[in-house]
Amino acid sequence: MLKKFHILFFIVGLLTQSELCRGNNYDFRYTRWGMTKDEVISSEEKMDPVEVTDNTIKFKTRILGENVELHYKFVENNLLGAAYKLDDNYLNSQHFRNTYKKFKEALVKKYGQPSEETTNWRNETYKNHRKKWGLALSLGHVEYDSKWETQNTKIECSLKELNHYVLCLIEYWSIEYSQLLEMVQEDEKPDEIKKSVKMDPL
Repeated sequence: MLKKFHILFFIVGLLTQSELCRGNNYDFRYTRWGMTKDEVISSEEKMDPVEVTDNTIKFKTRILGENVELHYKFVENNLLGAAYKLDDNYLNSQHFRNTYKKFKEALVKKYGQPSEETTNWRNETYKNHRKKWGLALSLGHVEYDSKWETQNTKIECSLKELNHYVLCLIEYWSIEYSQLLEMVQEDEKPDEIKKSVKMDPL
């Protein structure tokens, strides 16, 4: 029985890692940085995009048991970044923290411990009241952020309140296309990726 449990745990672990990044031959899922929009759409052969613009392709899918929006970002038809954005509306604000923890743990299994990890208390009213940390998140009092870096990719998992919404996001950005990345971050990323899920704090 114990042997069967170990085998099941091993298989679940492989599935968890593969949902975030499909393998060593790719930079993100079934894609490599620099691919065209047509190549990226073809790589997602089991899904149809729900939105295509000059610089973005958006899908809806699931990872680690959660509904997410999958965004691919382009500049001059070259893939330079991607993101999973949580697409669930939790009634209990603590669930956002639990999901962030689940995403982060999966990334740790894939990439090791974060190179940077921060918990930023912008307002310490509830800092010493653990049961109210979900409320603190909903009010914008606290933000969570973890970062990794591979040979080709910068990865960031974050959780914070933005304009009365909660944003739980995993981002992947090409290192090689770093100059184009700066253009996207300054001009487009806040409008097209950093959309969040409304939450009713408890």
